[in-house]
Amino acid sequence: MNKADYSDDSIIKQIKLPDLFSILNALFGFSAILFVISGTNITEKALKNASILILLAVVADGLDGMVARNVESSPLGKYLDSLADMLSFGVAPAIIIYVLIKDYFAVPAMYINVVLAFCGAYVICGMLRLARFDAKESVTKETRFSFSTGFLSEKEKGYFEGFPITGSAIFLASFLLLTLELPLPFPSYSSASLLIGLMGILCFLMTSRIRYRNIRDKRIVIPAGLIFFTLFFFYLFSLPFVYPVAIIVASIAVYICSPLVRVFVPALR
Repeated sequence: MNKADYSDDSIIKQIKLPDLFSILNALFGFSAILFVISGTNITEKALKNASILILLAVVADGLDGMVARNVESSPLGKYLDSLADMLSFGVAPAIIIYVLIKDYFAVPAMYINVVLAFCGAYVICGMLRLARFDAKESVTKETRFSFSTGFLSEKEKGYFEGFPITGSAIFLASFLLLTLELPLPFPSYSSASLLIGLMGILCFLMTSRIRYRNIRDKRIVIPAGLIFFTLFFFYLFSLPFVYPVAIIVASIAVYICSPLVRVFVPALR
């Protein structure tokens, strides 16, 4: 992809097709926030709508990157993409989880500060993850795995350093949908503790030096897109969507564990 040179043209003239997808991404994230902060009583429907909007933002983000790589790009693209990702995959999930635990699960007031701290940590770690990615865009240095420096057995090119914030948002949004559609057999405070624990794990993974493969293989991207489309279709027509969302949760869980697989199964390195 050739980088376009910045010009003094009107900002409207500088916006290209992939930038429109970034803007759409941000609007989905903004709308997700509005769904959970509007009104006095949070409803299950509002939480589901907000989670679906996060996943729609993921699709818009994917289309943004695909179009930028294969069609055209603009000098604004990189910055618009990061800002949209911060809103949709950093701020929005944190607010949704906070409102879910505080108002929907109605946990005791003494634990709210803990919830707020974890949600704030998620926003900060997501911001740091995006900043590191932008600052270290092209890496070619070769390093080997060691328990002191982290999981790394191949060249860094083609890998992300730290779990992607997009993956974190997908996991939280899909896990939330699964929890609401198929309630866990635990009290509400146990479900809240589980969500907080997952956020803590994602905070660690996003800021870690663990390498995750940059997945652009059509054999993976196309089936993933079909699963997302199936989920949106089922949700739009009020059909049970447990199976597609469970597949998404399981897929992200496998991706989270993938560095361990590469380390202990040499054939997959």
